[in-house]
Amino acid sequence: MIGIASLALLAALGSAVLSWRALDQANTARDIASARSPVAAPPAAPVGGGASPSAEPAGSAPTPDGGGAPGEAPRSPGEPPELNAQTVYEPWYEAQSLTLKPAECFTEMRVDLDEPRANVGSNGSELTLHPGCQAGAPYVLLGTGVEGSEAARAGMRPQECAEAIRAAPIAENAEVPLRKGAWLCIRTSFREARERRDEWRTVLVEVVSISNDRAVVVKASAWNIRED
Repeated sequence: MIGIASLALLAALGSAVLSWRALDQANTARDIASARSPVAAPPAAPVGGGASPSAEPAGSAPTPDGGGAPGEAPRSPGEPPELNAQTVYEPWYEAQSLTLKPAECFTEMRVDLDEPRANVGSNGSELTLHPGCQAGAPYVLLGTGVEGSEAARAGMRPQECAEAIRAAPIAENAEVPLRKGAWLCIRTSFREARERRDEWRTVLVEVVSISNDRAVVVKASAWNIRED
């Protein structure tokens, strides 16, 4: 009887060992399967708690003036546009002759290059001629807001005048001596043109002659500067 009981006890112990090993193998297999399975990352919470914003291409944000062109700073109403190779110039008049002869040696004569017309008032004039009795030669002064250059020549196009005014401008309040055969590039005042609701213009002026009594004959051609 003792032998039979011993055998039964050994059989029970064997079954327990086998069950323990089977359980251990199952746990090992589960751990291996878990290690090989990718862990899904939790979805990122949207910033600010709202819906996730859609991607916007770089540079597509509208400009402050409401346009969609990237990198273009808006131009204020009183600021003239940049003149470049794309600027459009419309002929206004061509080879108009003016004779400038002040009444006295120390008087002056103003010139409106928009019409053109000589002997006008101070409003709207681009040039003021001084006989220059003491200076030795007649000279001109540019009006307020008017720009110019002495680096001009016959046959210049308006954009070439714009480049000359940019690179070799006449200084503010500078006296510009006149001589026969000289040329001037003149650009009218943008502000004055806007106030008068007139066109902004580029003018090429030739000094045709200067007589002994200091009468100056000039010839001018003008172009309207398109802003669109």
